Amino acid sequence: MAGPYFTSLPKFPNYDFGEEEIDGLVPACRVESWEDFITAMRSPDHNKAKDEFVYRGHRGHDWHLSSTLSRLFDGGAVPEQHEANLLEQFRLAMRGRGLDCSKLDVEELWAFGQHHGLMTPLLDWTKSPYVALFFAFGELDEKGKENPSRAVFCLNTTVLRADEELSKIVFQPTHHDNARLVSQAGLFTITPSGRDNLVSALLNELIDNEVIDPDNPKDVARYISKIHIPNEGRTDCLNTLRKMNIHPGNLFPDPGGASQYCNDWLTRLIREEQKDKEEAEAAIAAEAAKAAKAAEAAKAAEARKKLDPAAIAAEDGAVDEQIVRILRDLLPDQATHPDDLLANWSGKLEALYSRKAEIDWPERPTASSRLKLEFRRFFLSNSVDKEMAEICARRMIGFFMAKWRLTNRPAAGGKP
Repeated sequence: MAGPYFTSLPKFPNYDFGEEEIDGLVPACRVESWEDFITAMRSPDHNKAKDEFVYRGHRGHDWHLSSTLSRLFDGGAVPEQHEANLLEQFRLAMRGRGLDCSKLDVEELWAFGQHHGLMTPLLDWTKSPYVALFFAFGELDEKGKENPSRAVFCLNTTVLRADEELSKIVFQPTHHDNARLVSQAGLFTITPSGRDNLVSALLNELIDNEVIDPDNPKDVARYISKIHIPNEGRTDCLNTLRKMNIHPGNLFPDPGGASQYCNDWLTRLIREEQKDKEEAEAAIAAEAAKAAKAAEAAKAAEARKKLDPAAIAAEDGAVDEQIVRILRDLLPDQATHPDDLLANWSGKLEALYSRKAEIDWPERPTASSRLKLEFRRFFLSNSVDKEMAEICARRMIGFFMAKWRLTNRPAAGGKP
């Protein structure tokens, strides 16, 4: 398979049945980013008065809708006797520990137990897709485990409540204090005893009632679906949700939530300070590199000034060799301007001078300008940049002007 698994899925709002080991029997789709997920949740399908959806976020892309209790058993089916015995053990163990559990019905007792760490057949859901997004991205990935996407499950509770059998799956506790559930706009699903898992219980009932075509993913997705979100931009996602007042301090209105909120604040502060430090160091390094480059350029420019074309012109030697010396000083990089190239240029420059120089050109500024322009064109045509072509042209004018004056204006005392 090319690329991560989720990229093979259709884009929201289209659905398909994916790999069963990853998505189970739930039709799945994908969005391009966490921002696109927020946009998707504004779609009409998730905002109908007649269809109330609840959501559940998963950090792992391949996590199924399995309760803590069902994970103990192969296939997720919890034997009725084990479930009943566990609940009775908890009811007895709670004697003398504050709450009188004898007055709670089964669902309420499960909810109370789950709130305090008991393994139960319950799954937490929220009416807010953005809270579900928080739970999908809230924790870091396990080290060394590949997790290309995170996921949010969507469940249509209106359909469940309309069915006598399925209505038993969804409930909202009312008899015990659970501030977290209130803050998260939460509710529970409970898998009927002895059934395989929540999804199969839901689908089997819908199929028996001939409500859905089990082979049509779009049909099934009206009731339950899974949206894969690329596992990217976690920090930006959580920052955006924080501005929506979705953060540990608000979702967990207890000492534990306050602790998480403060830990998160300190972690973000340290991360921001580290980022500021890295950016400052990068800026200093860039400024130092810029200054070093400027100093090198100034040094090179100064070195060019020290090379006197007139002095070279006055020396004995062949003109083409003298031109090579001047060019080598201006173009020191052997990789781009090897000796044989400069030797070739020197011959062409000497020939160019012979063709274009007028007899008294140094005495007439316009003639000097025309000749310099010819030299400049030569260098530009040979891929020398504009600034260096101008410098080379001026240097050639200086050299040939010195040669001309040596010939046409001999030193004092000499013959004209």
